[in-house]
Amino acid sequence: MSVLTKAIVADYAVVSAIESKQLVNRAIKIHNLSPVAAAAMGRTLTMAALMGKEFKNKEDYLTVVINGGGPLGKITVCADGDGHVKGDIENPVAETLVKEDGHLDVGGAVGRDGTLTVIKDIGLKQPYVGTSKLVSGEIAQDFAYYFAESEQQPCGVALGVGLNSKRCTSAGGVWVQIMPNCPEELLSQIETVMYAMDEMSYQFKGSTAEEVIRRFFGRFGVTVTESVEVSYKCNCNKRKIDRVVRSLGRDEAFEIAEERGCVEVCCHFCGKKYVYDKEALGKLFK
Repeated sequence: MSVLTKAIVADYAVVSAIESKQLVNRAIKIHNLSPVAAAAMGRTLTMAALMGKEFKNKEDYLTVVINGGGPLGKITVCADGDGHVKGDIENPVAETLVKEDGHLDVGGAVGRDGTLTVIKDIGLKQPYVGTSKLVSGEIAQDFAYYFAESEQQPCGVALGVGLNSKRCTSAGGVWVQIMPNCPEELLSQIETVMYAMDEMSYQFKGSTAEEVIRRFFGRFGVTVTESVEVSYKCNCNKRKIDRVVRSLGRDEAFEIAEERGCVEVCCHFCGKKYVYDKEALGKLFK
């Protein structure tokens, strides 16, 4: 499992970090992701995991949708307050694009003509929905812009996914949230540290989330407040899929079963298949 660590830095900033290699490799295995799809999905999963652990209740739920108009299509990632994340991507085998410097062109694959939408279901009558435009398609900058524009929360975001062939060798992210009344001098110093966080995937190669926090922010004074496990886990189940099949209606469901031998529903997030033959459909619609 991946481990997420939160810490108070210099009494004026909350720093959350996660080493997320296992999350990314799980997504690669489920979706058969191309390298650029793995990088985009991995960064989004990493950030969603960091955001999910901000919830007060385990049942609180977060959905992130990134739709930039690029070859990857829409990216959808969900996270809850209990340390579970899952994701889906419209075109998982999109051709990998590479920049002149040799790095994956995640921004080009995601696209920049679109939006980042965050939906938070925290038990209220209506979920909170916030949307901002994409500024780079590179994911980290887009989340930082979202927080500043939609939640009026200036922060720093650094995300990275390192790949070798079709496996993730290292991945992680750091999210810095500034508390009110932070001294200008300290804010400037923290911003300087964030600018120095290049190649985030390499920072987490062989290092824990806590070690990365202390490496960059140790000189300010670090107090670790929490370390928790985070995993890729889908919450689909037969009861939910039963509702999906019922929504087809009895006639259409049996028509599909007549043509194909059964009704088969595949979960987009985990790849699990639910199969309903005519006997099962009869019980479902009884």
